[in-house]
Amino acid sequence: MILKILLIDMIIIAVLMYLVLLGANMSKTAEEQEIEDREQMEYLKKYKSRRKRDEQQN
Repeated sequence: MILKILLIDMIIIAVLMYLVLLGANMSKTAEEQEIEDREQMEYLKKYKSRRKRDEQQN
């Protein structure tokens, strides 16, 4: 019984979090989305170079 309640609560929380994230993205302007995309690409480039460096050290 408790397991069912916890599972339902987790599903409700997940749906609410999804709606919050969806709403946050809807209110962004094109310029804000472009800036965020650039930041994500920069992070991925740094992450990739860091992984290559770590692989070479091992």
